[in-house]
Amino acid sequence: MNKNMTGYPSIDKPWLKYYPKAAIDAVFPGKTAWELIYEKWKSHGNTTAFRYMGRRINYSTFFKAVEACAKSLKALGVRQGDIVTLILPTAPETVYLFYAINRIGAVATALDPRLKAAEYSKRIDDLGSKFIFATDISVSALSAISHFPEKTIVQVSPFESCPAVKLLMSSKSGDSSMSWRQFIRKGEVFSDCIDTAFVPGAAAAIVYTGGTTGIPKGVVLTNENFNAMALTQEISSFNLAAGDSFLTFLPPFSAYCLVNAIHDPLYLGFENILIPKFDYADFPKLMVKYKPNHVLAGPILWNHMLGSELTHKADLPFLKSPISGGDVMTPELETEINDFLSAHGCRYHIQQGYGMTEVSAAACYSFENCYCFGSVGIPYVKNVISIFDAETKKELTYDTEGEVCIQSPTMMKEYFHAPEETAAVIQKHSDGSVWLHTGDLGTISSDGNLFIKGRIKRIIVRRGSKVFPSAIEDVIMRHPYIVNCAVVQAPHAEDRHVPVAFLVLKDGFPDNIVDELKDSIREVLPEFNIPYTFFIRKSLPVTPMGKVDYRALERISEECVCSQP
Repeated sequence: MNKNMTGYPSIDKPWLKYYPKAAIDAVFPGKTAWELIYEKWKSHGNTTAFRYMGRRINYSTFFKAVEACAKSLKALGVRQGDIVTLILPTAPETVYLFYAINRIGAVATALDPRLKAAEYSKRIDDLGSKFIFATDISVSALSAISHFPEKTIVQVSPFESCPAVKLLMSSKSGDSSMSWRQFIRKGEVFSDCIDTAFVPGAAAAIVYTGGTTGIPKGVVLTNENFNAMALTQEISSFNLAAGDSFLTFLPPFSAYCLVNAIHDPLYLGFENILIPKFDYADFPKLMVKYKPNHVLAGPILWNHMLGSELTHKADLPFLKSPISGGDVMTPELETEINDFLSAHGCRYHIQQGYGMTEVSAAACYSFENCYCFGSVGIPYVKNVISIFDAETKKELTYDTEGEVCIQSPTMMKEYFHAPEETAAVIQKHSDGSVWLHTGDLGTISSDGNLFIKGRIKRIIVRRGSKVFPSAIEDVIMRHPYIVNCAVVQAPHAEDRHVPVAFLVLKDGFPDNIVDELKDSIREVLPEFNIPYTFFIRKSLPVTPMGKVDYRALERISEECVCSQP
């Protein structure tokens, strides 16, 4: 460590040495998300914005579609501050609607199309949303909700580049329906101003957390949050160029998709390849077919690519940013992927990132010029990340494990209608500084690299001792026959809670593999860390973001352990 450093990351900010002075001194302008995109590309209308189902959609088409949608929304009665719900796939219509909603000063929220009618009802009622855009499948679920005739529901088809099948509008006078063209015509006769001036701190979107370790919460993101992320990418990244291609297959109800995979590429001038329906088995095929310069995939998907015959036969020199995020990657997998990328012509390491919905999905990134094995990267240039004692709120020094806390222009405004939950994560410390408490455990090295160790919420208290599931998972993943694993807690009559391990194994695994794993754990961890039981599965449940669904596993483990004698 440099002798001039204090030992505290928030003061030293050692990561700034990797950034040019222009990036450090940059000032972000106050604009809506729509204004940022339009002002950047209004004179470059022929530049490709999207590739979708064999078609290229340029900025001129994109701007016209947003204009038409904005007028139609106004004609339908959507006003500034109204919440408009999108239950749509990753398709151009979704993008048009998001920016049209933003343009008129309304607020967009996207919901998971897999929700049941009761879940839709609760979310939409909590939001107070009266305007809903959905695919036919979701419309069927919505139709089961008795009070939804009071809502305006637009049924959208994801199978063409600029369509919707029909608009279903319900009122006391009875139901009516119209085609997408008729919907657009409602806006063609609308003559009032549709642009709404930028309002500092105004909500742009409400995005729900993934809910892998807790109940999903609505995160309120502002225009400043969206634009700070886009501008941060522009001034911080050293390997980006207009015309690059970006593969977007994650769903729009995630912050990563809306902010990092839609808004950022549009601002940067990428050709954004939109995939409306995605299956994890398709990942290698999409990589070979589209040859994207930039792609984000979770460790599960990168691992899947390693086992694909398609990618084993392919060259990958087109990859400029092979990004991994969502879950922490094991050292073994990171080594395998780096070796694979190198052997197939990619000049770059796997580039890990770290973030959460509460900071607009991304807070730090493993740039090639500061790559550090095992790290999730350095903070973005305008961010400050440090480690604090979770109980005392005292800042810790380098390489000391504690709770990861963040200051960032991309930090959420609040949780929607949840002041107590907001206060629990956005906390003012004794020195007056305000930090977002992530609930993640980690360390920061003296060169500014962040290392994630696990989730505080996932700590298991067994016989009065703390068990760290991530530590057990690290040991298990070293076994040569382990493909994937997850350790969760289950209730127990005597121990209160016990760790339970779920395993995905390679073919031909030894019959005594559980005994081997227990011995391996004993070598490095206390006896009480040995899982109460081990479950062998073909795969682990994952969220649409590709993260292991720990809540689902906890439900499974609770049923299984409780049923045991």
